[in-house]
Amino acid sequence: MGNATVRSINPSKGLEEFCYFLYGEEEAFIHLPVKNPETEVYEYNFFFKWPSQKQDVIDHVERYSKTSEVFITPGMFKTRSSNVTESHGSYVAWADFDGNVPALEDLEELGIPVPTVRVQSSVPGREHWYWRYTQFNKDIVSIQGINKAICYALEGDTGAWDAGHSTRPVGSYNHKRNAPVILISHNTHSYHVDSFSSVPVPEESYNLEQFLRESIPNPVRTIAKHGPWSDDALDLLVKYQIPEGSRSSALARFTYTCCEQGLDNSEVYSLLQWVDKRWKKFYNRSNKEKYYVDLINYARQKIPYQGIKDVTVLADEIPTFSFKEVLEYVDDTEWIINGLLPYKGIAYLVGRSGTGKTTLGLGMCTYLALNKKYLDWESSSEKQYKTLYLSLEMSMEDVNDFYKKISLNFTTPELNDLDKHIHTYASPEKIKFYQPGSPIMGRFLRKLENLKPDIVFVDSASYSLASNLNNQEEVTKSVELLDMIKDRYGCTFIFIHHSRKDPPNSGYREADLDDVFGSTFIAASASSIIALKNNKEYSDTNRLMDIRYLKTRFRGDNTGFSVTMDGERRMFRRPIMGELMAKSTVKTETKNESSNESRSFFQH
Repeated sequence: MGNATVRSINPSKGLEEFCYFLYGEEEAFIHLPVKNPETEVYEYNFFFKWPSQKQDVIDHVERYSKTSEVFITPGMFKTRSSNVTESHGSYVAWADFDGNVPALEDLEELGIPVPTVRVQSSVPGREHWYWRYTQFNKDIVSIQGINKAICYALEGDTGAWDAGHSTRPVGSYNHKRNAPVILISHNTHSYHVDSFSSVPVPEESYNLEQFLRESIPNPVRTIAKHGPWSDDALDLLVKYQIPEGSRSSALARFTYTCCEQGLDNSEVYSLLQWVDKRWKKFYNRSNKEKYYVDLINYARQKIPYQGIKDVTVLADEIPTFSFKEVLEYVDDTEWIINGLLPYKGIAYLVGRSGTGKTTLGLGMCTYLALNKKYLDWESSSEKQYKTLYLSLEMSMEDVNDFYKKISLNFTTPELNDLDKHIHTYASPEKIKFYQPGSPIMGRFLRKLENLKPDIVFVDSASYSLASNLNNQEEVTKSVELLDMIKDRYGCTFIFIHHSRKDPPNSGYREADLDDVFGSTFIAASASSIIALKNNKEYSDTNRLMDIRYLKTRFRGDNTGFSVTMDGERRMFRRPIMGELMAKSTVKTETKNESSNESRSFFQH
């Protein structure tokens, strides 16, 4: 089902209306596991095809609610499996609160819209919140990212954000608290995924892949190494049983205690598993590792790891390579443009104001989007690359004029392709990588999650890397964040960057790394640096310019090439020898009317 409006939920028909709210007419499988409240054993093999088995779903909930705990997945699945890899998508974002329901008036400050539906899962304070999307969302990364962002911002249940999670349906009964599951509020609001873009994306300090690589230390040794422990911490460590309904909060409190005590992530994991073997909140579940890792990530948002007190508590060591292993190493770098633009790299286009750096960068990105050769550059694959262009210097009016001229270079089918593969941000609010905790950074990261660009083209470094490019601390902070972003989202960054001004009366000189303005860490951290500079024979007649590779991994002695600018079409091209000869003759005849000094014909 494509577009859909939220159906008004009539409490008297609670279960049926609740299911239509969750799924509409979308066709896929839904999962309704049940749990024996006495033995706490789950039965997972209950899958139904929605909407064709609607009555079976209603009958299932009514029948099992009499004696068991019944759950339902807000998400839908391609097959009879609730594994995240089988996710079909969801009409809703959701969050689960175990006694700590936030105040609605706090949502606006956090950038979170009002939920469409609130369900009380037992006693007051224990609720599930749902936000209806305007369209069915099939993007698993988006679904989980939004759920996780909401969960962390509102301090909800850390185990409830993944696409395979289940909640209690309206009309069922909570036996452990002796209360029905009821609808307490609903409205007709529905939201686009971008409505959640201002909610910061929580960073992971620990993940399942990392856990599976590591050796988890012995819990008793860990306790001994990190003493002394407070009385409250010791009470949790030795407590044999936690009442049902309080185990989630106890595990969260224990995780915070371990982080405050200075344990590293593997050590926290060791003790979580140790206490939960007795408390049995997640221990008997097949995916218990995920819940422990989520608890650790949740706690690390407020208590980052500060380093170890004793190297002997390390769960692992840094990897090293022998001399021969280094000799035998095979470079497996993936390239967008061979030797010049690496996958997950950072490149800079450097030049004086008015030389056409933005023109050169957009030319590269548009031709990569069409999988066509541009100047001497062509894609290393048959892929059409997607670009997110951050125009931090030009307004939308300026970009509009720019694009009108660029469009003259392409056919109608090519323009249709560019419409799919080039996305532009042009807003007065600047994206500053040296302010990683800012709200705009959260919205930018959400866009990366949803758009999945191959290239992020930033105009320019002076607006985004630091308030002053000579500020080493801010530049370093930006580069560290960029490294994390490109590794996490798989994108390459290309920055427009201004070069230093030549000293007065210095005459012509070739471009070099000293031209890169600002902190030396900018050049040091770059994968590639490309310089654009007026040729020593430059004139307004020939507009001859040089492209030089100041830092690349090219093989051979290729040091660059010359180009000319077509100002009317905002595009560079390789000069034709006969054309240059003719223009050179004209220049000689009018040498007193022109100068070798750079004169700006293009201001961006």
